Amino acid sequence: MLLVIAMKVNTLLRKARLPQGRINHDVYKLTLDSRLCIENSVFVAIDGNHKNAELFIEDAIAHGAKTIITAHSKLEHKGINYIYVTNVRKCLAKLAKIFYRNVSKKLNIIGVIGTNGKTTTSSIGYHFFNSINKTSMLIGSNGVFYPGYEARIDNTTPDILTIYQYLSLARKKHIHTIFMEISSISIDQYRVYGIHFHTLIFTNFTQDHLDYHKTLENYLYCKTIPFIKLPSYTYAIMNSDDEAFADIEKFCDARLISYGYQSPAMVLGTLNTLSEQGISFYAKNILFKTKLIGEFNIYNMLAIVSLCDVFHISAERFKDFLRDFEPISGRMNHICIHDKHILIDYAHTFFATKSVIEEAMKLCKGNLFIVMGCGGNREKEKRFMIGSYLNEVNARIILTQDNPRFEDPKDIIRDMTANLVNKYEIILDRKQAILTALKDMKEKDYLLLLGKGCENYMDIRGVKYPYSDLEVIHDWIRTN
Repeated sequence: MLLVIAMKVNTLLRKARLPQGRINHDVYKLTLDSRLCIENSVFVAIDGNHKNAELFIEDAIAHGAKTIITAHSKLEHKGINYIYVTNVRKCLAKLAKIFYRNVSKKLNIIGVIGTNGKTTTSSIGYHFFNSINKTSMLIGSNGVFYPGYEARIDNTTPDILTIYQYLSLARKKHIHTIFMEISSISIDQYRVYGIHFHTLIFTNFTQDHLDYHKTLENYLYCKTIPFIKLPSYTYAIMNSDDEAFADIEKFCDARLISYGYQSPAMVLGTLNTLSEQGISFYAKNILFKTKLIGEFNIYNMLAIVSLCDVFHISAERFKDFLRDFEPISGRMNHICIHDKHILIDYAHTFFATKSVIEEAMKLCKGNLFIVMGCGGNREKEKRFMIGSYLNEVNARIILTQDNPRFEDPKDIIRDMTANLVNKYEIILDRKQAILTALKDMKEKDYLLLLGKGCENYMDIRGVKYPYSDLEVIHDWIRTN
């Protein structure tokens, strides 16, 4: 645990404009987890998807909590402060900002927002900055990283206390730049509320998370909120080719740098070459070459070319970096064995799935194989959309499971095939589905493994069982 400077609870509450507690104790810790409470903690009781936070208040007190922040409670304990608020998540964000001494304002935080491309864009930026001795930290779906350190996290954007703990750690270790993936759900849940961003990058907007947001309008609004809040002296780097660009840009007062393929983008890119070995493109009269596969990756790299302008870094340095940069784990990872090509990608939204398949069709000189499923307890609309799109694809299609969670995989595939008239196979065992495709592949064929990326588990009924597409491939390579 990071050492923090103690604060009187009433000082904390007063600065957050909350009622004062009867007991003005020292505070060394804010926490959402009753098990992590220590003596004189402030426990913030936030309801989960399936859990009533009130059930954990007594446990928090037993572990030492002296102040409880809650929206409701049927219990009150002698010697314990109960502070009632309407919006517990927003209150937590305010308390965390105060408790951690507004540390985000002392750092250069670069937030990456968009349906697709967040991981690739933030990872490229993180590795590039470290390569030029601008020591950085990365917080995103693949984990938290800084030189010599890595840790896995459960969400693309962690809870706000975890974020502040890592920001404080960065400050302690003299790390000045933070690359952070920002999901729409985290914005809606106030997980980045009050954080000061130096720069925000907008990658794109396509349909996703309608199981949570219900409508595209709500989803887009969540993406827009951080840009609305950007001060005029900060920066917004935005994909001007995206249809949502105008909707977001008109609400943004920050200094704008637009990028894209089409005029009048301020940073304009042009494709040069595309192959299994990578892509090359022109921007700022410079030829950039990279091992990354997929024309859509040019957008991710143009975002970092734009970031060079913000930090007054020569784009030539980014060109030199890209030449040897290896693809991000789980994103268009290419494996070639005996001229049989395998692409592993995390694509799970409709747009990402379509984009990856289209890129594979550009490269494939033989037959195309696709092994994929859809995640359970997530947006069901995309299953029909993906299945309908597969009618346009000339490929051997094998449908399988992909983190079914609490759904029956057969029901998920039934949704995918509701409008799928193209020929397909169903092999529920994902490992067996992959091995079936590998057995039938010939030279120059392509196999796409979509949805899992670099994940090392299969989420079934609340249990994450060990599983990896990459391990299946490596095991097959060793025995063939």
